[in-house]
Amino acid sequence: MWVILIFYLVAATGSVVQVGTTLTGAEQRLDAPGRPYTMFDYVESLAFVGLKVAAAVMLFRLSRMAFTLFLAILALNVVATGYDLLTKGLPPPGGPVMLASIAIGFGILIAICAYAWRLQLKGVLK
Repeated sequence: MWVILIFYLVAATGSVVQVGTTLTGAEQRLDAPGRPYTMFDYVESLAFVGLKVAAAVMLFRLSRMAFTLFLAILALNVVATGYDLLTKGLPPPGGPVMLASIAIGFGILIAICAYAWRLQLKGVLK
């Protein structure tokens, strides 16, 4: 549980710094067709980061809500990734490397969901 919490705290810090440097004009992020990210893209990114940190904290505290929240995050990620791939272009920038990255990200999230589910079945999550 420590590893999951630390993983998401480090990822959250990186995301907040990246969004902050972009919004201050120090760096510009572009989507697949080369358009700048919209405010929605940044809000979506920060919302996902917030949800993942909240779920990791709940898992660390052994709350039953952790499994439900991680499952909801997985479902939202499937929808958001599918939407991005369909609207911003296939293949994504980076081609096979980006597809592998997406697969690894989903694999990690699925593994965490399975872990939380197992903890819930064993009665560890209260």
